[in-house]
Amino acid sequence: MSMLRSLRIRLGTVDAGSLFALDDGRCYFRFDDDYAMQGAARPVLSQLYCASTEERTRAQLLDPALAANRGDGRGGLPPFFQNLLPEGQLRKHLIQRAGLAPDDEFGLLAYCGKDLPGDVSAVAEELDERGLGRLLGQGHDSYEMSSGQLPVPGGESLSGVQPKLGLVKGAGGRYVMRSRDRTGAHFIAKLPATDYPNMPQVEFASLTLAAAAGVATCEFALEPLSAIAEHLPFGLRNDASRFLLVHRFDRDAATPTGRRHMEDFAQVTGTAPGAKYVGTYAAIGVVLLERSARGIEDVFELLRRIKVNELLGNFDAHLKNFSLLYEVSGTPQQAVLSPAYDIVAYAAYVGGNGHALAFVPGQKGKQLLTPAILRQLANLWRIPEPKLQAVLVETVERAMTQWPALIATLPFSDAQRDRLLAHLDANASVAAWRRRAARKQAPHGGQA
Repeated sequence: MSMLRSLRIRLGTVDAGSLFALDDGRCYFRFDDDYAMQGAARPVLSQLYCASTEERTRAQLLDPALAANRGDGRGGLPPFFQNLLPEGQLRKHLIQRAGLAPDDEFGLLAYCGKDLPGDVSAVAEELDERGLGRLLGQGHDSYEMSSGQLPVPGGESLSGVQPKLGLVKGAGGRYVMRSRDRTGAHFIAKLPATDYPNMPQVEFASLTLAAAAGVATCEFALEPLSAIAEHLPFGLRNDASRFLLVHRFDRDAATPTGRRHMEDFAQVTGTAPGAKYVGTYAAIGVVLLERSARGIEDVFELLRRIKVNELLGNFDAHLKNFSLLYEVSGTPQQAVLSPAYDIVAYAAYVGGNGHALAFVPGQKGKQLLTPAILRQLANLWRIPEPKLQAVLVETVERAMTQWPALIATLPFSDAQRDRLLAHLDANASVAAWRRRAARKQAPHGGQA
């Protein structure tokens, strides 16, 4: 007799389907028929499941053999659900706290199931014989199964490898753990990383610089570590003094659950977390053009973030660093590019150039955004190249007129500040801006 564990997957208050795991390592997700048949009223779990027409979308949702809904056969979840799980130090901490095996992704999702990113929840369900038959044999094959059930205590799931905590700011401005108070505003506390000194300060400075260059960022602040000292489950650096407080844009929403649905581009593309560096910025742009309610404006914002990442030496902008955020009113199927998050000026720590993802298919990673690449993007996105070039020129203009004064006052160490300024000096776009600025300032008829 085999054992089956099953989780009821809900999107907000809507039942979407069942995620179930067999004890031989296989794991599958199966949409409910009722969810698939809702048509235009159906809230979108992921763009991964949206086809070009409603008929094709429905057929895909009803397909019990859909490849995107299968795990790796070795205990791994399907990619959409894998990307709901925490990574790094938080993952290790939660596995230990829940008493799970390190590779039990299903158990970890169950443990975190009431507090996942976006508006998805996963709670243990007990299936009757008919339900088991539908999942395991499409209602007609013979089977011999028993249904197991996992407890689902109040875990938490925050993506990314930097150590983080989920916090709620309650009455009087006091921060408490999210599992103890769900009535206040929701935040993520990004803690000092072991490998990088002053990481919260550098990320705060990086987000400040990005906003000054025109990037739409998340809400953030730099806070003393003493404000949350009683909540720290991690061993931190001895020199740690501050943490970065980030307001969660997927919480505190005007919805029945108080949440706003979101998905990162690893989920959108059905990419496992371990392959988050496999993908292209061109593909992200295509999704934004086809699926975002803001269309070309979000593509311009994507390009702005790419240029700012290049100027800051943020070499780590992978698929999970870009997300879609779904509307809470009007048409809930519509999504837009979320505010920017996880922008870090790694040039303040190490040397290097290039971007985490390739720009276009077939290209190697770690490339800079050159005029030739911009022309390729313009062709793939079918956007006139001068419009894309104007976005880049404006972004560099805003950065170079505002950043020098900001960099001098932001909480970088002297060495970090010097490394970042040296990185800027070496950037071709900065050199071009300085030449243009010199020509403007030169006397009439003079040489720049």
